[in-house]
Amino acid sequence: MTLPQPVGDPHPALSVHRLRRRYGKRTVIDALNLEIARGEFVALLGESGCGKTTLLRAVAGLDAIDGGRIDAPSRPAVVFQEHRLLPWEPLWRNVALALDEAPTSRARAEAALGEVGLGARLNDWPRNLSGGQAQRVALARALVQEPALLLLDEPFAALDALTRIRMHGLVQELVARHRPGVLLVTHDVDEAIALADRVLVMRRGAIAAEHAVPAAARADRAHHRAAALRLALLAELGVAADLAA
Repeated sequence: MTLPQPVGDPHPALSVHRLRRRYGKRTVIDALNLEIARGEFVALLGESGCGKTTLLRAVAGLDAIDGGRIDAPSRPAVVFQEHRLLPWEPLWRNVALALDEAPTSRARAEAALGEVGLGARLNDWPRNLSGGQAQRVALARALVQEPALLLLDEPFAALDALTRIRMHGLVQELVARHRPGVLLVTHDVDEAIALADRVLVMRRGAIAAEHAVPAAARADRAHHRAAALRLALLAELGVAADLAA
């Protein structure tokens, strides 16, 4: 099922209009439109090189654009595949880096670490963490800002399967509590279905398809609607025929 892009939200978390990005003579993103409402979770799929990460970096203000317009918060929160914690700072200071120096910074960092289940390790060091724990700290650092927009660039790709499932549950809880708009870049179709309200498929620098995710599909990967959506997304990505063979 392909849906029109949402319009008319007076205060969207993100609005992208006819975005264009080139590298030399190569156009990576061409006339792309996207809108994400506050509290909406959007997953972006696409083959490597289609422009997913370029789009995320442009929205985050980390990459220049060559045309169009991006209306986004001046400081969207970003969680990358690598946790990017400072090894010489304890956990609470890593989280407080996202905040301006203020008397409340430590208290807010402590509260954020408590939300991700690491409230007892405020003064621990990044070297003592597992990969999943480090990503929990990265999430705390992002959400302590109470962002209107959260950008996730394959943050669970390096985790083992069980840890990834636990992180999915944690992200769902945190997003429901803080209500940012979310853009997740991923290669994992099942991850997109488990987390997102909408799944977009990017192809040749544009949004080629868009699918709403039924609540039943999000809640149960074995549900027939999840299976149907998975097949539809794999077909959009051009791999359904390979799997059938």
